[in-house]
Parts: sequence; structure tokens; C-alpha cells
Amino acid sequence: MEMAAGVIAAKARSMMGRQLVQADYEELSHKRSVAEIASYLKNATSYGSALKDVRENHIHRGQLEDLLRKENFRKSMKLFRYSESSQQPYYLLYMQQIEIDLILSRIRVLISQSFDSAIVEFPIFLKKYTSYDLEKLGNVRSYDDLLDVVKKLMYYDVLLPYRVKKGEESSIAYAKIETALQKQFYEHAMKTISKVLKGSSRKQCRELYAMQAELSNIEKIYRLKKYFDIREDVIAKALVPIQCRISKTKLDELLACSLPQFIKQLETGPYHLALEGREDVFIEHYTEAYLYNYAKKNIFFASEASTVYSSYLIMMDRELKNIVHIIEGVRYQLSSEEILAMLVY
Repeated sequence: MEMAAGVIAAKARSMMGRQLVQADYEELSHKRSVAEIASYLKNATSYGSALKDVRENHIHRGQLEDLLRKENFRKSMKLFRYSESSQQPYYLLYMQQIEIDLILSRIRVLISQSFDSAIVEFPIFLKKYTSYDLEKLGNVRSYDDLLDVVKKLMYYDVLLPYRVKKGEESSIAYAKIETALQKQFYEHAMKTISKVLKGSSRKQCRELYAMQAELSNIEKIYRLKKYFDIREDVIAKALVPIQCRISKTKLDELLACSLPQFIKQLETGPYHLALEGREDVFIEHYTEAYLYNYAKKNIFFASEASTVYSSYLIMMDRELKNIVHIIEGVRYQLSSEEILAMLVY
């Protein structure tokens, strides 16, 4: 293992040792307000330094989530600075995923026209890291404004075919845009991995990204089968064309079968998702749990810096999702048991 790889692996494992554990989640699940959650995170967890200037009784949900996202990004940059220059295009894939999420978030704002509420939650701390002008994105008021923001970037050609005139934002084809951006990202990720990584690093990282794409495909198939009467050929067009553990032949079988058969196939297939025969499930809980456990194993056993880095980011993002679920659970006055059932750790 080269020195840079050793440093990244050691730091990622060290930071993972400071992640929230079951006892933390149990404590947080009993909190009854955002102020109580913020207080616990500030005084009893590794988020203390990130929240040191917070006045717990005056913080609202959006501010807390923004501070936690900022802390997670700081952690990712802490690892990124040790990456080899020749491999940095791979490490920047994480930033590109964030950029796509921000673009999709702005498109949702365009559709809903909820410009005022969106300003509060905008992550301006990312301004110096994004390939486009983040402030300009925050001021987008039409689809043409959005196209102007991403002009000359890889996102432009994907977004252009879905252009609508000002005043017609409610007709934006959001689902198609999301699929198109996902397809572009994973195609770009695979090319980047092939170009800048070698040997076991290339193999492991390709599998990690392909697995994410494949699990996302499983989620889409489930939702489209359960909630919409859509033909299998139409569902197929919404998927990222990447195979990892599910062959093209097997994928065709999954698309063609009924929902009960689909559930059974997921239980016995390569991911062995423990759905217990139930058709009414939150499918993302199972796919994300599988990915989380896979990433956790990589943290302990992988030797390649790129693999450990990406695996740590998956675990880090999952922790933030857990905290957001807790905040949501408190907001809707769910019981501690109901909140804990939503978490993955």
C-alpha cells in the first residue's frame, strides 16, 4: 500500500470510529424537539466542534441539517487532500453527485415555485467547490436560467432536450431529467474509473459504483410495479444500463414478472434482500442497508485508498440520513420504536 493510500485508509477508519452508534441513536430517538437533538449532537458526539457556536434553543431544522452537511463535506475534503493527483478525477465523482443533487433540487423548486423557502436551505458553503456558479444556481427562476448556469458543462446536453418556456415550469419532465442525469453520471463514473484507476482499485470501485446503480434500478422497478401501471419496456428505459450482480437476462425476468414474483426474486437473488414476502415495504431501507453493510466491510478489509474513501462517504451520508429521519420522526411525533425502525446502522 502506498503512503497516500495508507493515510486515507487510516484516517477514514479513525473517523468511522467516531460515528454514531446504537446507543446514540436510541438516545436521539427519545428526543422531542430539534433543540434537544442539536443539544445531544453538540455535547455527546463528534459533531460537537461543528455545532460549538450553535444556540440549541434557537436553531431550526434547516439550519441544523445545513451544519451537519457542511461537517460531512469537511470530512470528505479531509480525505481528498491526501489523494494522488493522478486519481483526483475519481475522487471528484463525489462532488459531481452533489452537483447533480443540487441541480435536481433547483428543478423541484422551479416546478413548485417555492423560491423563498429554498433560499434558507441552500448550501452556499459549497460555492468554491462546484463547477458551476452556486449563487447563480440559487437565483434560477426559469429553465433557461438553469441552462445558462450549466453552459459548457457536461450537464448542459442532458438538460437541453427538456427545456420549457418561462411560465411552463409545472410541465418540466422531472423524472426523465433525473434518469438522464443518472445515466450520464454513471457512464462518466465508469469511464473515469477505467481511465485513472488500475488493478484491484479499478475492480473494487467499479463494483461499488455499479452496485449503487443496480440497487437504484431495483428501487425504481419496485416503485413502478407497485404504484404505476407501466409496461416493462417503459420501466427498462428508466433504468441505468449497468450490470453488476444481475445479468441482462435476469433483469429482463425481473421486469417481466409480477410484483409478488419480483419480491421473491429479490429475496433469493444476489442481494438476498430480507423482505419476508411483503409487498408493501420501504424498498430503499433494504437496498441502502445492503450498500451500507458492504461499505462497512470495505472500510475494514479493503487496502485501496479509493475504495476506502468511497466506502466511508457512503457510511457518512447514511449517518446524515439517519439524523434527518430522526428529525422527521420527531416532527411527526413518531414513537422511539418507529424512528429506530427507519434507521440503518
